Amino acid sequence: MRVLYFCLLLQFAGPLWAADAANVWLDKMASAVESLNYEGTLVHMRPGKAETFMVFHRVADGVATERVVAMDGDGAEIIRTSDEVICIFPASKKVVIDKRSNKKDKQNPLRANLPEYSAAMDAQYQLGMQPNMRVAGRSARLISIKPKDDYRYEHRIWLDEQTAMPLKTQLIGDDDDMPVEELFFTTILLPELVAAEKVRAALNTEGYTLISNGAHPHQHSEPVGQIAWAATNLPSGFMQTAATLEYMEKSEEPRVHLVYSDGLASVSVFVDVGVGASEQVEGLTTMGAANAYSVMVEGRLVTAVGEVPAQTVHQIATSMQLQSDID
Repeated sequence: MRVLYFCLLLQFAGPLWAADAANVWLDKMASAVESLNYEGTLVHMRPGKAETFMVFHRVADGVATERVVAMDGDGAEIIRTSDEVICIFPASKKVVIDKRSNKKDKQNPLRANLPEYSAAMDAQYQLGMQPNMRVAGRSARLISIKPKDDYRYEHRIWLDEQTAMPLKTQLIGDDDDMPVEELFFTTILLPELVAAEKVRAALNTEGYTLISNGAHPHQHSEPVGQIAWAATNLPSGFMQTAATLEYMEKSEEPRVHLVYSDGLASVSVFVDVGVGASEQVEGLTTMGAANAYSVMVEGRLVTAVGEVPAQTVHQIATSMQLQSDID
């Protein structure tokens, strides 16, 4: 009986151990992306489109600075510091500076594509670890985050075995197990220090137009406690996590912006007023892993958008109602 009990214990404990290990590695990953020095070639792939970037991430005296250079097109550059994000666009000769009001925002373009573990995920996803393999010439641990239904994507993340640095990520749809989006390093270095000049702009911006976030005081957002719109038929696990009113120039009424999340996937819902007939386009739009669904409700254009399957944004958008209609 003891042998049988021990075997049963191992049988059920195995998946739990794997999940715990995956949790630990996801926490290590979140720290590694921001705290390590690294530089390399990063490829972003979506169906029918591939983009290549050079990434330089420097941490000195606890301060992180990052520079991302597009290797295709006009060679745009993005430089991120603790206080601002600077985008340089050679084709339009513009420099856009966005002040970081929330220092915890995922401004790092690599980290923005990475999941963060929270206990809220456990009800909707199964975490696990797969056999190791090599990515960009380094041994990597494969973490899988599998959804328990069809309203969210599966995440696969290959983490460097020595540092937990993410070397490759995939979002998996339900179409023959094929990625709907993929991000991976083809080459990567993890030096003790990245030279300061590598995170400075290489483009000469003389004569460029400077656009600074906040130049138009009437274009801003503010959080609100209660809002007149709500989704009446959310997929299991999704809850409203944010509500803001966005005041735009030349708009009499603010745009409503709601965010629904299951702890990993998130969907933004925008409710626009005063939308012209030519802009009242209803239906589904897809770009890589992102899907958007728009529908007219009470004379307003409601759009749900997120990196989730099409049926998720469709269900949320078509269930949006005014609170007065719900009551």
